Amino acid sequence: MDTQRRGSSSRFFFVRERAWREFAQAAALTLTLVCCFAGAAAARPRQYVVESFAKRDFVPHVYDQSELVRAYGPGWVSAENGVEYRWYRDAGSDRWLRLASDTDPAPSYRTVDEMLVLSFGPSRAASGRIESLAAVDLFGVKLGSPAAEAVKAAKSRHFWRRGPTRLLGRRLEEIEFLPRGPDTGLIYRYFLREGTVVGLSVAITE
Repeated sequence: MDTQRRGSSSRFFFVRERAWREFAQAAALTLTLVCCFAGAAAARPRQYVVESFAKRDFVPHVYDQSELVRAYGPGWVSAENGVEYRWYRDAGSDRWLRLASDTDPAPSYRTVDEMLVLSFGPSRAASGRIESLAAVDLFGVKLGSPAAEAVKAAKSRHFWRRGPTRLLGRRLEEIEFLPRGPDTGLIYRYFLREGTVVGLSVAITE
């Protein structure tokens, strides 16, 4: 009987040890995979512009200017009427990005108040670090879309207006509209030239 008990005990400890060993291996594998995914996510740059336009829910005050400068570089800077503009060019899609910030606060407190994606821009705009802008759209309207699509998208919102404007010395039409529903503090714009959409903008209302 003692021999049987010793045999049973030996089998029990053997099975328990094997179970712990298998559990430890599985846990180690899981931890390795988690670390790999976390590392990949940390290494992948955040796509601020693509996120903002995809969600159509741009919250500019969470994007402080220094955060985007760290991500995209200083860009080419211009200023007009108390607003600082940083220009970038996505060489892959041949599109431009303009970030607008109010110059009233100190630089460390400035937020990005507008993101504007254009099919044209200044030749001095910095390129190479900006994310791809090829797939950016606003309520289904893309750069190159017919003006009629922009008008249709704007008319379905709470408020809209259309009028002439100028941008980088070019005469354009501007369609400005607000989202339907409660006030979100956001305003959207389409820029048109010769019946085609050449600009998309998400900004805070003044």
